[in-house]
Order: sequence, then C-alpha cells, then structure tokens
Amino acid sequence: MKKISIIAAILLPLLPATVRLAEARPVTDDMGIVQQDDAKMKWFEDAKFGMFLHWGIYSVPAKGEWFMENKKMSPAEYAKFATDQGDGVYFDAKDFNPAEWAKIAKDSGIKYMCLTSRHHDGFALFDSKHPNAFTSVQTIHRDLYAEYVKACRAEGLRVGLYFSPIDWRYPGYYDVTGTNCVPNKWHYQTNPAHKENARVMKEEVYEQVRTLFRNYGPFDYFFWDGAWLGQQGTDRDGAFFWEPGKYRDPANAWPVGKEYSDQDETGRDLGLMGIVRKYSPDIVCNRRSGWIGDIKDEEGGKLVTGPVRSDYWEKCLNLNKPSWGYNDRQNLMTYDEIVRYLVDVVMRNGNMLLNFGPDRHGKIPESHAALTRRVGAWLAKVGDSIYGTRGGPWNPVDGQYGFTCKPGKYFVHLLPDYAGTEFTTPVIPGKVTGCRDLFTGEELAHTVAADGSLHITGLNRTAHPADTVVMITTQDAAK
Repeated sequence: MKKISIIAAILLPLLPATVRLAEARPVTDDMGIVQQDDAKMKWFEDAKFGMFLHWGIYSVPAKGEWFMENKKMSPAEYAKFATDQGDGVYFDAKDFNPAEWAKIAKDSGIKYMCLTSRHHDGFALFDSKHPNAFTSVQTIHRDLYAEYVKACRAEGLRVGLYFSPIDWRYPGYYDVTGTNCVPNKWHYQTNPAHKENARVMKEEVYEQVRTLFRNYGPFDYFFWDGAWLGQQGTDRDGAFFWEPGKYRDPANAWPVGKEYSDQDETGRDLGLMGIVRKYSPDIVCNRRSGWIGDIKDEEGGKLVTGPVRSDYWEKCLNLNKPSWGYNDRQNLMTYDEIVRYLVDVVMRNGNMLLNFGPDRHGKIPESHAALTRRVGAWLAKVGDSIYGTRGGPWNPVDGQYGFTCKPGKYFVHLLPDYAGTEFTTPVIPGKVTGCRDLFTGEELAHTVAADGSLHITGLNRTAHPADTVVMITTQDAAK
C-alpha cells in the first residue's frame, strides 16, 4: 500500500466517499495482475440486487446441496435422484418455468440472475458432450440452462452463470497426483490411477466451460465456486491443476485433449478464464477461480459492518437459512432482515446476491416469492436511494444509519436501532433545495446550519421502520 502524507490522512476522510473511491480503487488484484477497467463494472455497481438460484438433483432429498457428500452416497446411488425409480420422486422439473422465475426477480426489484449450471455433484443443467457428463438433457431431455438464459434476456435482466469444477464423482479430486489422497467421506485411498482420473475430471470441466460460453453466452456475470482441491486449502492452491489463467502450460502434468480445448487466434491453448473472457469479454467475475477476478464476494449471514469499502464486492446469502439448495426445513429471513442486509451492503458500496432454492419440480415456493415481492414493492418507492448510487459520502454508523448518493442527491438511511425523529447530517456540499421522506413522499422540516450541515425534524419512523429513507436534493451534483 502506498504511504500518504499526514495532511492527506487528515483530509481524506472529509472528502465525499465517491471521490475517495475513484482515487482509492485498486489497479491490481490481490495477485498483482492488472484489474479489469472500471467502465465495464458500471452496470454491476448500479444494479445492487441480484438473484442467486441453487437448483439440481439435490432438491429431491430436500436437505441442501451438500447432501451427496454429507450422506456419503456413492455416485451411482446419488444418480438415482435424477430419474424415476418407480416412485415418481425424482428431479422432474415439471413445473420449471424460467419466465416465472424472471418475473419474480423483476417484481422483487432484482436486476440480475445467477443459476447454478452445475454444483459439486457434477450434475449439469445444460447439454454437455463429454463422455462422463451427467446432464438434464440425458435424464429428462430438457436443456434447462438454455431455457433459463432465454427467460432472463426476455425480461431484460442481466444473465449470470454459476459453475463449480469440484466433482465428487471422481476419486481423483481428492488425490490429483495419485500419491497423497486427502481424507474424504468415501474413504478413497491413495492410488496411482487417480492421477489419470483427475485429468479426465479436469478435461470434463474444460469441455463444459467451453460449451457454456460458446453456446449460451455472452454472459454478464460469473460466480465461480470451488477451485480448491480435496476441499482443502484455497482457490489459488488448486491453480497448478486447474490452470485457471488466460493460458495453459503445454508441460502441465494434467493435459487437456485438443477436442475439449479452446484456443486464441494464434492457436495457443486457453486456460479456464481465458475461455471465459474470449466469449464474454465484458463479464463480471468473482475471484474464486484462483486467478484474476473483478469482485470480492462475502458469503453467509454475518452482518455487514464497518466503513464504506473501496473494492468491488458482493454479499451472497440465503433467503432460506438452512442451505443454498432446496430444503424442506423452512427458516426464512424476515422482510426486515432482507431490507437491513440490502441497505447495509449498498451504503458500503456493495451488491447483495440473495439465494433462492427451487424444489425438484422447478418451483420457487410461493412463500419465498411473496416475501421478496414485498421488498420489490418497497424498492418501487425508494429505489432512487439504492440503484445507481454509491456508498457514502460519509461512513455509516453500524446498526444506526448510513448514506448513499448520486449526482444532486444524498440519501440518509435510518435503521431501527436509531432512536428519535430528528437527524443532523454532516456538512453537505452545495445548496440544499429539498428534503423529504422517500417512502411517504412527505416534505420534511429542515434547517441548514452555518457550517452547511442539515438538521431534519419530524421524521416518520413508523411508516417503514426497517429503513427510514430521507432524500436531500442539492443544486450542485454530488461528486
């Protein structure tokens, strides 16, 4: 990190956050590689709210997406969830209507969607031609991913893709060298044959990433998940095997056959992210590939705290708290919790990716949809304070209040723990021309102090207790 002068250290916190962020935006990622340009990130920064969807054959047992590993099920036994075994209980997708999913997203104020193309069990929702592929096209004769992509685009939503290279069907995943099998639920032991097994697993990943980006893209957003090996270490620790960068090493010990590879214009073999960016050059990617990425992701239900952040980042969490995949145990977030997370994230300059888990028929439970549609109704009134804003220009106070802004407007977000019906802002640049409650539309009494701060009275804390939003307009644009 560059050193700054004492004077700069004193003045920097006083500058509008949007100015600070432009100046502080890192030019390299944490691996020292030049980051993608800011221009392509604008849609992502403006969108603020995304829909995550975990859907696969794990929705049949309805105990979450890690069911196969948790229950130590053999690949053959687990695969039975994909076809009718005579009891009619299988992944039939009979109610899958992606247009309905997209409509739920739109009604909920969501701007982009991201569906699992395959999870750690190796089951793919698209048409893969690799000999080991296990897909919905094989089992129910439907290319579910093609239907999803079409529905997203028809609703004008940004199209996101999730892909995991982990595959529990392969013993080689736990023993890529064939010399050191790590502990696993299936009690696989070290075996020299596992090196070739791992190579075939890698080959399938290359074929499927190439297929997705050639045939279904371009995509706007990519959530890569699980580049670590044997479920140990970090994503970067697995980079020697997966070769996630722009190019592959011709001498790599786990080569990928030409029939499953992709190349640049010179014929050089591309690595995984090389393939991704070849077909979707403007895609916004997380950093879980083990190579360069555009955004940091923060996973789970931990509350978001601290100052406005300078990185591009996203919070992903579950609407139904037990798991990402469909779970018959219901423990839904409350409406107030969803609003709280969204506001806490946005006023720290991030996005929120809220996960839904459709059932085995492809249905998002109505109770889930009804809950997020309430959020959409709220956003229809206060969306100006969320979409297209940047966090700040002043740091939030955890649990109490925070700020968002855009040219000519400053928004104060008062959370339930903030007591009282009055609020005094920091010094506001420019001449104040208006102050009102964004949810009710009521004008608010206010006075401008000699130092330029604004004292607001008569706040309505009961109309929408989860977040009271005050909009302050100014003659001069917010910087």
